[in-house]
Amino acid sequence: MQLSLFPSKKSAPVHEPSPQEKQLRTILDTRIPEAAMDQVARLVFERPVSLLVTPHRTSRLGVYRPAQRHLSARISVNGSLNPYAFLITLVHEVAHHHVQTDYIEKLNRFSLKKRKKPLPHGDEWKEKFRQLMQPFLSEEIFPRDLLTVVLDYMKNPAASSSSDRDLGKALRQFDPPDTTILLETLPSEALFLLKRRPACLSEAV
Repeated sequence: MQLSLFPSKKSAPVHEPSPQEKQLRTILDTRIPEAAMDQVARLVFERPVSLLVTPHRTSRLGVYRPAQRHLSARISVNGSLNPYAFLITLVHEVAHHHVQTDYIEKLNRFSLKKRKKPLPHGDEWKEKFRQLMQPFLSEEIFPRDLLTVVLDYMKNPAASSSSDRDLGKALRQFDPPDTTILLETLPSEALFLLKRRPACLSEAV
């Protein structure tokens, strides 16, 4: 019998996803870059929030609803977004969730100082968004050319990725072909009709 003076290496315990995590991974399977899946799962379950993938909405890419009464906090993201736009939008909304939960936590602490409610896309949100996006900012997740644009956008993120001209244009390259005509491609004297939004439009959130 031989006695080893060195401890045997024990294999690291295998992480067994919970039913909720398995469901999340199934829902997001083709909606985000594969290399981002583990980090997204950690992000969603770090501060639990209900996640809903909705049909295409022309008015917004994603929505965050804080917890109210018996309803948990909710995030909805357009299911029609390409994987890179979906990931950015999801992290955008999770940043809102973190800012809100941080604010509630501060309110619950005893203090004589009045707590000022953070602005929807103010400094707190921008800092949190940059922090949460940091693990995703690599060529393992974003193509090099797109990553360059995303990094530039993250220096001062806007309320919507689509409102940033450079990022919106870079993300559209990964959309499936469609017949959308951009305003910038129309002649200056062109006449056109915008798609009307229905008077009664209910949003699933």
